[in-house]
Amino acid sequence: MELEPKDPEAYARGELVEPVKPIVYYLDPGTPESLKKYIKQGIEDWQKPFETAGFKNAIIAKEAPSIEEDPEFSPEDIRYSVVRYVASTTRNAVGPSVSDPRSGEIIESDIIWYHNHLRSYRNRYLLETGAANPSARTLDTPAEEIGEMMRQVIAHEVGHALGFPHNMAASYAYDVESYRDGDFTQANGIAASLMDYARYNYIAQPGDKNIRFVRQMGPYDHYAVNWGYRVIPNSNTPEDEKEVLNQWILEKANDPKYKFGRQSSRFDPQSQTEAIGNNPVKASSYGVENLKIVAKNLPQWTSNDTNNYDDLDELYRELLGVFSRYVGHVVTNVGGVYENLKTPSQDGTVYEPVDSKTQEQSVQWLIKNVFETPEWLVRPEILKNINESGYTDRVRSLQSRYLSSLLSYDRLGRMIDTKAMDDSAYSVVELMQDLNNGMFKNIQPDVYERNLQKAYVDRLIELMTNEKPRASFNVTQSDVPSIVRGQLNEIKKIARRNNARTSNKVVSFHYEDLIARIERTLDPK
Repeated sequence: MELEPKDPEAYARGELVEPVKPIVYYLDPGTPESLKKYIKQGIEDWQKPFETAGFKNAIIAKEAPSIEEDPEFSPEDIRYSVVRYVASTTRNAVGPSVSDPRSGEIIESDIIWYHNHLRSYRNRYLLETGAANPSARTLDTPAEEIGEMMRQVIAHEVGHALGFPHNMAASYAYDVESYRDGDFTQANGIAASLMDYARYNYIAQPGDKNIRFVRQMGPYDHYAVNWGYRVIPNSNTPEDEKEVLNQWILEKANDPKYKFGRQSSRFDPQSQTEAIGNNPVKASSYGVENLKIVAKNLPQWTSNDTNNYDDLDELYRELLGVFSRYVGHVVTNVGGVYENLKTPSQDGTVYEPVDSKTQEQSVQWLIKNVFETPEWLVRPEILKNINESGYTDRVRSLQSRYLSSLLSYDRLGRMIDTKAMDDSAYSVVELMQDLNNGMFKNIQPDVYERNLQKAYVDRLIELMTNEKPRASFNVTQSDVPSIVRGQLNEIKKIARRNNARTSNKVVSFHYEDLIARIERTLDPK
């Protein structure tokens, strides 16, 4: 999809010029009439970034030609780029493309949009914005709002077809409090790039006015199109362009709006899927407060209208998934390392550990919001209408998942490395001591707390006894088994002390079981 200006001299003077051959996307003939407008808008939203690169009318959406207009037209033909509409229960959209392996030029692409993706929009719009957004509190989302969501998804997939990968750092460019500012959100959306996985504004709170809740094109998209598509005068080879392209990068290097973050990162809090804002603890706090309101009202917004519990069941399960994502964003802070991609000519290092205070705050947030029983999720008016059992295990499963993530081998390994270079860094010992204090503060733990305590002990035992751990370092010869052994001994002391102070038979059996598990691990004979 290389573009050449029709009038090179005018282009060189800085005037907007049409390309010799614009990028054209055809709409699948099977596309429902009600959706065509939004698909066209999503394609042509890229016209503005192309204007930043000096081209006008660079990308155009067209209806599929009739057989009289073009008897050779076929969505299968590589000469035509098409937005394919698929009447399917799949909830997704993709933007694959075909490139010339010799030059890298994108020859053609087909955006594939599956109809049931509309259900994804509706559900997440309700769950993530319903507390602050009255129009989202329904199973029948207004058509214009669903259309706007579809428009942005189409634009996102077109972005892939144009050659742009996901930029997961774009949502970290904006301060968390900006998402509660109507003027800011209307002007800037919710991320600096449409190519981030930042979908909805889950930070805005009830009472905030004039909020934009859906993503949109951002400054990084203009920057990326200009970098990738602008014709640089007097440059005949890629090597000729390098100096100019590198200079453009250096000019934007310290502005977070133009930062790129890799999707593959599992350790960088700046580059997280589905996250928004530059402070995961604060953003997730706002998100959880909103979810509490949604959970309370979920029956009213679903089963009370449908006269069955199918949608309530589906949305409650997805609500657990949304909560899990908010939790995961905070977990990444612990043992986290910021990745700031640089060239040797730039100041500073590529990798910088998250500061100790932020890590400690994150662990305390997790203890309060996850490891203390999230009772707001245990709602009888929901659970007793969607399942006959499994209420306590659902909470255990959620807590256990993020406990295991928090105590993953690679996270502990990064913390050990950071401590070796900075003695003031938040350590593995401090992490486990904070978890001990958070999980064993009640002498009479209820069933949820008992389940979590067992999960914690089991995870520590696994860390110590796994003979083939999947990790990026040698676990058995590291500090991990030594620290875990010490923590298990600490927990055994706590369990014995608490057991002597309880008269509850189930609680006593629980403590005896913990002690037995630990002793069997520390002294198998």
